[in-house]
Amino acid sequence: MPLAALLLDAGYTLIFPDGARIAAAARGAGVSVDAAAIDAVEETMRREVAAYSWPTSPSSKTASRGAAFFARFLALAGVPAADAERAGAAVWASHLQRNVWARVGPGVAEALARFKAAGLRLAVVSNSEGTVARVLDDLGLLRFLDAVVDSWEVGVSKPDPAIFRSALARLGVAAGDAMMVGDTPASDIDGARAAGLRACLIDPLGLHPDHDGPRYASLAELAGALV
Repeated sequence: MPLAALLLDAGYTLIFPDGARIAAAARGAGVSVDAAAIDAVEETMRREVAAYSWPTSPSSKTASRGAAFFARFLALAGVPAADAERAGAAVWASHLQRNVWARVGPGVAEALARFKAAGLRLAVVSNSEGTVARVLDDLGLLRFLDAVVDSWEVGVSKPDPAIFRSALARLGVAAGDAMMVGDTPASDIDGARAAGLRACLIDPLGLHPDHDGPRYASLAELAGALV
């Protein structure tokens, strides 16, 4: 069936953690860590969190989930546990001010340009912290998008079908004419299907070999298949 729109996850689909920005925030807490060491453990971190859904709302500011995520990232990069916990809280606080997922994935901009050239409407649907539109703008990706739906701004998170319906309403597209693209089966795929969308998984590390739907190694590969 022809598509009118794509809904796109942000983290680990379009944008990725920026080791330099994370390292700078850690230094603000008195913890020295090499940015390259953070980037080097990204695959390990992705393997650890691959099975989890990450709903997020403003209450997460006090729930410390974000701080724990960054503390684990830093620990994998070689930061001692006590320092990693302190620095993880500092990175999380910095992230709430300026999103640290500030590295564009290879081929992402080119893929978005191909989707737009093919006439597809594009929306990002992200479990984020009210900062994703700004970072997408900073990285030059906002120009490709017709809408950005951030869970903190709309008050509902993936996999709740309501967040996908919000994106569809902004695009003026029916669920049957849209497809969700993301890296997490629990949040992106299951939620989208519950809202009546088609969905496909971006799985560059082969973390979900038993996934029961379309699966691509990159957004660029998906673009090649669709357009």
